Parts: sequence; C-alpha cells; structure tokens
Amino acid sequence: MSLSKATLSAIQQAGTGLHRATEVVSAAVRDQAEHMVATVARQPFQAEGEQAFANFKTLARLAQELQAMEDQLRDLHAAATELSRTDLHVLVALPRPRGGAASANEAAEDVLVKPAAGRRSPAKAKKPAKPVTLTANDSKVLDYLKTVLKVGEWSLLTGATVSAGAAMPLGSVGVSLKKVVDSGAVHKKGRGSYQLAA
Repeated sequence: MSLSKATLSAIQQAGTGLHRATEVVSAAVRDQAEHMVATVARQPFQAEGEQAFANFKTLARLAQELQAMEDQLRDLHAAATELSRTDLHVLVALPRPRGGAASANEAAEDVLVKPAAGRRSPAKAKKPAKPVTLTANDSKVLDYLKTVLKVGEWSLLTGATVSAGAAMPLGSVGVSLKKVVDSGAVHKKGRGSYQLAA
C-alpha cells in the first residue's frame, strides 16, 4: 500500500504540534520550579509550599510523557517514510520488461526522478553516472554521522537519533540520509545499519 505525501505531511504536522506542546510544558515546568523554590523558601512549613511542590511534580510528569510521545511519533514518521520509499522501489521494477537492459535502467531512473521533484528528491542520487551534490541539510547529517560511525564497523541508527544529533526535523532526515549513502560517504546495510566509508 502506498503512503501518500499528504499522509506523511499529516504525521509530520502532528509531530510539530506535539513538539510545540512539549516546549510549552517544559517552560511551564521551569517556571513552576522557580515558583516552588521561592514559595518553600518563603514558607517552608505551610500548605502553599506543599501544593507548589505537588504542582511541580505533576507538570514534570506531563513533560516527560509528552517527550515520550514525541519520540514515539518520530519513530512512526521514520517508519512511514521507509514505507513510502519502498513504494518507489516497486515502481523501479515496473518498466523493466519493456526493453533491453540499457532501456530498463533508463526507464527506472526516469521513474525515480519524476516523483523526486515533489518529494524534495529522495531518489535523485540513483543515477550512478553523476556525482551526488549534498545540500546544507545533507552535510549536517554527514557531519553528525562522522562523529558516531566508524570505518568497517556497522552501527544501528534510527531516524530519530540522527534527527536529534544533527538538530534537524525528522521529516528531512530520511531524504538527507539517503543522499549521504548515495554519495558513497556512508554505507548502509539492511534497515538502519550504517558504517563510515573508507
């Protein structure tokens, strides 16, 4: 089943809203912590100090739960992005029976190039004859990967991990990761296993 661009966008919008909520609640936790400290310092044995502490604990728990939900939604978006990429690979195989090996390869490249314009180019790098040009976001991902990956040693990474490490929105990480792999700077094996190229 194909995941549409609108579906991915809806998941990303939900993540953006959840991220905003997490930031607002985290700011409220900091404010409540300051209020609690001031209240307890002013009236250490009064009910108002106990209430300020109880409010702080409730807000802190809420912030933790929102952060966990945000992390889970990032993983869901990464999985949805992978599903949408799988559909692109299925399209590659469709034109092959029409001609010889050379024309099949050309047709496969055409299929990948056309949807790439609408998806901000997740598969442009499939043309092996042309070098891959990395954007600023791609370079941020590569710089992060150079800090956590080693040559000859496979490491498991999730989109959420790369998103946090490269300080980028999760929705942009999948595209950049693919371009970095296509550039040859990083190798990928299976689902989420990477190593630095020699």
